[in-house]
Amino acid sequence: MGRLVSVVLIVLLLTPIASAWEVPERGIIYQVMVDRFYDGNTSNNEPFYDPTHSNYRLYWGGDLEGLIEKLDYIKSLGVSMIWVSPLNDNINSLAYGSAPYHGYWTRDYKRIEEHFGGWEDFRRLVKEAKKRGICIIVDYVPNHSNPVNYGEYGALYDNGTFLTDYFKDTKNAEVNPITGIRENVYHHNGNIYTWSGIPLKYANLYGLADFNQLNPWVDSYLTEGAMLFVDSGACGLRIDAVKHMELGWLETFYLRLYSKGPLFIYGEYFTPSLQKGDDLYEFYRYSNVSPVLSIPIREDIVRIFAFFGGLDKLSEELGDYYSHFVYPTKAVNFLDSHDLVRFLNAGDRKDEIQRFHMALALTLTLPGIPVIYYGDESYLVSKDGKGDPYNRPTMVFDNTTEASRIIRTLGGLRKTNDALVFGDFMTVTASYETWAFERTFGNHSLLVVMNKGPAVNLTFSVDWPDGNYRDALYGGEMVVSGGKASVYLPRDSVYVFHIEGEQKKPLIGSITPYAARPGQEIVIGGAGFGKGGKVIIGGREAKVLSWEDGKIVVEVPRLETSAAWVNVTVVSDGGRSPPRPLRYYSGNDVPALIALNASLVGEVSGTLWLSGDLPELGEPRPLLKSSMGYYFTVAPLPEGVPFSVRLYEGKAWGALRPLNLTLYGVGNRTVTLTEKPPGVSEGQKAGQKDVALYALSVVMIAALIAVVWKRKG
Repeated sequence: MGRLVSVVLIVLLLTPIASAWEVPERGIIYQVMVDRFYDGNTSNNEPFYDPTHSNYRLYWGGDLEGLIEKLDYIKSLGVSMIWVSPLNDNINSLAYGSAPYHGYWTRDYKRIEEHFGGWEDFRRLVKEAKKRGICIIVDYVPNHSNPVNYGEYGALYDNGTFLTDYFKDTKNAEVNPITGIRENVYHHNGNIYTWSGIPLKYANLYGLADFNQLNPWVDSYLTEGAMLFVDSGACGLRIDAVKHMELGWLETFYLRLYSKGPLFIYGEYFTPSLQKGDDLYEFYRYSNVSPVLSIPIREDIVRIFAFFGGLDKLSEELGDYYSHFVYPTKAVNFLDSHDLVRFLNAGDRKDEIQRFHMALALTLTLPGIPVIYYGDESYLVSKDGKGDPYNRPTMVFDNTTEASRIIRTLGGLRKTNDALVFGDFMTVTASYETWAFERTFGNHSLLVVMNKGPAVNLTFSVDWPDGNYRDALYGGEMVVSGGKASVYLPRDSVYVFHIEGEQKKPLIGSITPYAARPGQEIVIGGAGFGKGGKVIIGGREAKVLSWEDGKIVVEVPRLETSAAWVNVTVVSDGGRSPPRPLRYYSGNDVPALIALNASLVGEVSGTLWLSGDLPELGEPRPLLKSSMGYYFTVAPLPEGVPFSVRLYEGKAWGALRPLNLTLYGVGNRTVTLTEKPPGVSEGQKAGQKDVALYALSVVMIAALIAVVWKRKG
């Protein structure tokens, strides 16, 4: 018996176990504004509470206990993630005539807002959600604290201990000799007056106290606050206002959080336009580090379905939009949100419900991870107004609607059809009123066909086997014969056809997170992985932590490379997968302010860029020019490691021209680049000489011993 137990234990130790970390693309996110959802504990409603729910700027009683009570309702929609509005302790006063019911005016990043509950309530929410197969994503706000000129005037606390406020911090602020920004805990540069350049990153967003994340204490404080949620069981974070923070700081912030596991982190980079300006370029650059909300396409979707516009134009824009992402299926798509007018409040159409269903189905089938804003399933709208705060009415619970059925049906399809999860995007046919697009992944295919005009018989070419296909939503029929598809489409209709074939060869669909450093865990999602094998990252075999046919968890190995991106490949009995990219960092990174004297480059055409011989600098980074005569940028750098950079000039969307200038530095929180490599001091030279002489002596003694040993047989 003991021998049998030993054998079983050995087998268990040698067999990778299933991982608790999931593949985000396989699920749907449900976004909740906690105060407006459900009141589970009336004792925490005061102060600034309106029991009539008529004053949209006061608390309405929703809390974590209420959310816990309604978990079964949320589960009934088939979602697997809940994105909760910010939970940190907010100011205890009114500002701009409003209470901070929304959670975006933080005063203490170590505590939970008392109107919502406490840490024990949050941990219970995580536990109860997990029982239902749901994980919790927390909205986190590291760009700013609270209003400067109202309420508590930027007051900041550390687990209940007062630290400073905006005006006290001003007294200790100093002008940075490189950036020219007056700073301490906060930046003191007034409000954003120009939505580009230095003001965009280093001034107050709408009068909110802007953090100086390069201050080591602020850096640690914000990281510790986020870690509290992760340590309490959160599976991810939604990061507010990433557009207004340096990407280099966010990179180091994310990497520290990923040390806790393969979290799902995505950012809000607010840019409503698809025009190719610098803003959209930065949107894509930020997406190379973590997923971002699909704000640019959301406005187009609402305009075309709630008002007017051609589906052919939308198909072209989406094709171009997705082509710039490293992982298009990591885009976080939404139809409604707390920041924008709800779809059903936007237009005034007789067929608005049918158009809403079309837009909802599109959001659920485009490349990316869909978000359902609370109440979308029950057609929740406000009769009091359209925009903020009227897009945040009290919740109406109804999971019997057609919208609910669409969410459940397409959510269920994500569990079985890999094309919906990982597939590419290709328009098959498009006109002003009709559109068919296809998504494929290995032997799985998805075909979405829609019509917003009069009923029509649509015929188009498609590379599907001959046969009759049934739509997943309404049972509509499509006949394919000889490469031609025929389908009848009623007005305002969407059909979703699908094929699921066996995937025998390994195929990677996604990596979570797709930015990592040595020793961190990543989740590889895909198909055809079989029962076991190996994963190669950057030419080295990674340590496998768990292995399933559609999901592998591995530890990133240390690599000798200067490349920003390295290939990930799965090898199993089925063969070898095509490689997919991983953004690689050296490790031991600190957020570094990298600067160079403007006199070194003279006049620059367009923007000045740098790239270097470290993975962190493997992709060109744009620099800003300060009033102090410096160009600067922020990047993660391995502390104490020497590096070199090359300089370029040019516009974001164009080819960069080299300036034939190489500069040097050593990783630190502030690095001023020089024309000569870091020198070696006389003391260092003497020490190196002593080491060399010692090493030579050791070698000579070893050789002498070897000779004597040989002579003595």
